[in-house]
Amino acid sequence: MVGRSKRSAITILNSRDFSLPMRTIFPIVLSVLTLVFSGCGPGSNEPPTVSVKGTVTLGGKPLEGANVYYFSEQYSSAGKTDAAGVYELTKGALPGENRVYISKISVPEGALADSDGGVDEGQLMAMAGDPALARSKSGPKEIVPVKYSDPSKTELTITVPESGTEAADFALEAK
Repeated sequence: MVGRSKRSAITILNSRDFSLPMRTIFPIVLSVLTLVFSGCGPGSNEPPTVSVKGTVTLGGKPLEGANVYYFSEQYSSAGKTDAAGVYELTKGALPGENRVYISKISVPEGALADSDGGVDEGQLMAMAGDPALARSKSGPKEIVPVKYSDPSKTELTITVPESGTEAADFALEAK
């Protein structure tokens, strides 16, 4: 009897239909993949944008390494200036009225800025706005005046044409 029990268990294991779990898993995986990829690509929910390029100067000199942010009620986009102060919005902008703010954080040599160590640009911007760190000589500093760099106080606006623009220039006063 003992030998027969072992055979029965082995026979059951050998004849077991292992495709059943695959038949169950496949529809689940297919459903998840459909949900993940349905929001991607040209049919996504982002509004149509146009190309925007321009130059930023501060006190008459090109402002290198500044972040330029465009925002409206429906959309926001950003770009970064090069050595000549030239920027291009990475995702374009919506045609029509846009508010703009421009920020550049200056970090003293040897200060706590360490992108590899976990301090990113957003954290530096928050630190630059901290009154205690603003008085510190070793902390990050916002070098663009508040009237241009604070999204809630910015005085900068631009009407982006339907065809886009390569002349979205901002000449910022140093004070």
